Amino acid sequence: MRITFAGISQGKEEIDAVMRVLESKWHANGYECDTLEKELASYIGTPYACVVNSGSSANLLAIKALELPQGSKVLTSGCGFPATLFPIIHAGHKPVLVDYELPSHNIDLDQVEQELKNNDIRAIIIAHTMANPVDMNRLMTMASFHSVPVIEDCCEALGSRINGKLVGSFGDFGTFSFYPSHQINGMGGGGAVTCKSKDHALKLRSMREWGKIIELDFAGDHHTKPTNEIDGIPYDSHYTYITQGFNFKYPDVNCAYTRVQLDRLKGFIGDRQRNHKYLAEKMNKFKKYFMPMKVIEGAELANFGYTLTLSKLAPFSRDELLEYLEEHEVGTRLFFAGNITRHKPFRHLYKEFPVADYTMKNSMFVGCWHGLELSDMEYIYQTIGRFIDEHCGSRGR
Repeated sequence: MRITFAGISQGKEEIDAVMRVLESKWHANGYECDTLEKELASYIGTPYACVVNSGSSANLLAIKALELPQGSKVLTSGCGFPATLFPIIHAGHKPVLVDYELPSHNIDLDQVEQELKNNDIRAIIIAHTMANPVDMNRLMTMASFHSVPVIEDCCEALGSRINGKLVGSFGDFGTFSFYPSHQINGMGGGGAVTCKSKDHALKLRSMREWGKIIELDFAGDHHTKPTNEIDGIPYDSHYTYITQGFNFKYPDVNCAYTRVQLDRLKGFIGDRQRNHKYLAEKMNKFKKYFMPMKVIEGAELANFGYTLTLSKLAPFSRDELLEYLEEHEVGTRLFFAGNITRHKPFRHLYKEFPVADYTMKNSMFVGCWHGLELSDMEYIYQTIGRFIDEHCGSRGR
């Protein structure tokens, strides 16, 4: 049986939640959406949450809610997944890119600090890569000094903590994804934005639904009442628009399913941590060939995957190892986009980022998700061991 890099775990509770909505009189976002928002905000530790259709939409709405002047400089990384970069461009702003740092596999905060000093940066969006928290205490100190808002992309890191405080609660916004490969599954998709400002929360909800006036709390069935006024014309709030919005709504059937998954998150994280710890302890035997991920003091990871970044001592290539693992039914993924400026849509931003280029050639990851068992971790370890024996002989161990 193939050991997948990610997957889903569901039970009767999720199915019952879906059926509850299917048997109701309303399937668009309503009661289940409103309740999921309250439960997620309570979990993260922020006053507000806005549920949307994806983590990428969450990033776009967070940037748009800042209402920056067109062409503002927004800082993010030139390495990783494009969901932190595309929204900057889509919002009409100018990306300022910095490199990653090894061995943390996160954005290089020294470079962030330099850009804040030398550039008119108007906002920062960072990702907690592979569930590994960025040093948010340092980042927020820098951002506060320069009065720059921060968006935390927690799409790979739901449940990760720094000294007990959850990621997504440090910055002005936290964004999350419920894509099936992440810590919880939203029945194929979904995402959310958390925030601390009521004004931001109202803007997020408005932009999620075409720009309408949207209340913060679900009010049951809507009755048409012309309580607003547009150019002297009495009008109903349901068709009164205050922002230039989108249709990023997340149906109640998905929200009901996601609520059950959120309730199971603690157990999912525990299984992920168990699997990652087991594999990390085993892989210590090969530490001269692989670069362990550096974790800041006080961090607790809701592990996303197990990263395999080759050290310069490795006498084999990433692609040789990847091919061997895939041939032996161990699912793998590359380290996202690597240097994203090498990809066609971003060539106008091209820059040689040494770390991003290194990870593009030398990094990948395997699964440690909550549907796997310790026997799966042992098989991954043994398969890597056989590969090393073939390339290095028994001395490789």
